[in-house]
Amino acid sequence: MFGTPFQQTVLQRLDELTPVHIVGGAVRDDCLGHPSKDLDAVIALPVAAVEERLREWGYFPHRLGQRKPTVTLFDGQERLDIGEAAGDLEEDALQRDFTLNALYVRVGTWELVDPLEGLSDLRLGLLRACGRAEDRFGEDPIRVLRLVRLAVQYGFRVEPGTWRAAVRALPQLGETAPERVTAELARILVLDKVTEGLLMLADLGYWQAYLPELARLQGLEQNRYHTKDAWEHTLEVVKNTPPRLLLRLAALWHDLGKWDTASRECRVGGKVERVAGEWRIEGFKLLGTGGERWQGKAAEVRGARLDHHPECIQVKRMGPPSGFSGFAWVPDGKRHFLGHERESARIVKTLLPRYVWSMFLNEPRRGGERELLFLVENHMAGTLAFLAELRGEKSPGSLRDKAKRFAWRYGWNGRRFDPERLENLLALWRADFFGGKARVPEDSARLERICEEIRRASEDLADRLARLDWEPFLAFARHYGLAGEEIGRFREFIRSEVALAEGFPLEDEAWLVKEWRKFRGRHR
Repeated sequence: MFGTPFQQTVLQRLDELTPVHIVGGAVRDDCLGHPSKDLDAVIALPVAAVEERLREWGYFPHRLGQRKPTVTLFDGQERLDIGEAAGDLEEDALQRDFTLNALYVRVGTWELVDPLEGLSDLRLGLLRACGRAEDRFGEDPIRVLRLVRLAVQYGFRVEPGTWRAAVRALPQLGETAPERVTAELARILVLDKVTEGLLMLADLGYWQAYLPELARLQGLEQNRYHTKDAWEHTLEVVKNTPPRLLLRLAALWHDLGKWDTASRECRVGGKVERVAGEWRIEGFKLLGTGGERWQGKAAEVRGARLDHHPECIQVKRMGPPSGFSGFAWVPDGKRHFLGHERESARIVKTLLPRYVWSMFLNEPRRGGERELLFLVENHMAGTLAFLAELRGEKSPGSLRDKAKRFAWRYGWNGRRFDPERLENLLALWRADFFGGKARVPEDSARLERICEEIRRASEDLADRLARLDWEPFLAFARHYGLAGEEIGRFREFIRSEVALAEGFPLEDEAWLVKEWRKFRGRHR
C-alpha cells in the first residue's frame, strides 16, 4: 500500500474513472525499503479533466509545470502530483529520466509494472537513462544534475553511455530556469556524502562551465599551514559543516577570493609616485595603504606580490629606503591571501544573480543571501580575534572579555541580538579550522574552549538584553528634549556600551549625561 489515507482516497476515486498508476520516486524508494511522503501518479485523462473532477469532489488542485503539466494536491505536508500518461506505460516510461524511476504500481491491485527493466537496474545499483540518453537529457537538461544527486544519495553507479550523454548535455543547463538548477544544487549540497556530489559535478565539468570562480581553486597552492590545495580544502570544509544549506553554501564559497589574493612576500625599493589615481613604485601598483607620506620620495615597501595580478603588490609596511632598489622575493617568504574573505564576499555578490538561493535558504527572519554574505565575509573573524589564544600564547585582556565583545559584534545583526547567527559563524569557523590544516591535539582543545566561552557570552548577552529596562533612558531623553529619530540615534550610540557593561548604566543619570554629551559632540 502506497501513500497516506488522503493520497489513497484521491487515487482510488480517480481509478474508478480510468486506471491510475503510481510512478517514480515513491515506487523506487518502496523497493529500496525507504518511506516516501510525496506521490507521483499518471492517468489516461487530460490534466484539465482531472483538475475539473477534483474540484467537483471538493478538492483544491493546482496546475503546475509548463512542458509537462501536472495537477497537484496538498494536504498539510503531504503532496500528490497527477499527470497525463504519455500513451501506454511503455511509451510513458520512455519519456522518464532513468529506468529505476520508470517503475509503476497500479492503484487498487498494487501490481508492479516494469516496462524498461528498471527493477533489475535498481537491484544492480545502476543509473541508466530511459531509451536514448541524449534524447532524455535534451528533453530536460536538469536531469544532468538529478543524475548526480541520485547517484550520491543512493550510492548508484552511472551507466557509461548515460554518463557520456550527461557530459555532452551540460551546456544545455544554461538554458534551464535558474530556480530549477538552484533546487537541484541545493539538494546535492545537503547530502550526507556531499563531497562525492561536488567531485561528480567537477568531473562533469559543471564548475568549469558555470562557476569558474570555484573551479580555479583546483591546484591553488596554500601556505605551509595547509596540507591541501584551495579546492581540496574547500571540499573538506563543506564536509565538516552540518547539512544545512546556508552553512554548506557558505563553506563552498568561503575561499573564492583566494585566487585573486594569492601572493608571496617580496620587497620593492624605489620612488613612490601617483599615476592615474594609483600609488606606484618601480612600475608596481600598491594596494592596501596610502603612499601620501612618500609621494615623490624614495621608499622601501615590504609586501606580497599577487600571483595572478603580478603588477600589484599588497603593502604590509612602507618605510625609508635601506639602499635596496628594484624588486626581490623575500627568501623563504610566506604565502599570503590577505583580505581574501572580503574578496570572497565580493565575488559571491556577483554569483548570486546566476541562481535564486533566496528561495531555498529558508532564513526568513535574517534574509538568506544577506546571512550567506555575512558568513563568507567574516569566516576569518574568529581566527583573527583569538590568534594568541589559538597558539597558546598570552593575550592582553581576559578570554571572557574578548569572547563577550566578539559575541556582541557578530551576534548583533543591526536590529536584534541573534544567537543563531553567531552559532552559524562558529560552525563555519570550526569547519574551516579543521579543513585540511596541520593540527595537533592541543589545537582542538583550544578552539573548543574559545567557542564555549563565546557561547556562554552569547547566552549572557541574550539574557541581559531581555532584562534591560529602557524606560529610564526614555525618561532621560524626554527630559533633555529629544524626540523622534534623535532618540533612536542616541540609543544606537550607547547600545554596545549598555550591552557590554557589568552593571545597569541606564539607571545612572550621570553616565547618561556623559554619553549624551559625547553623542552631541559627534553629531554637531
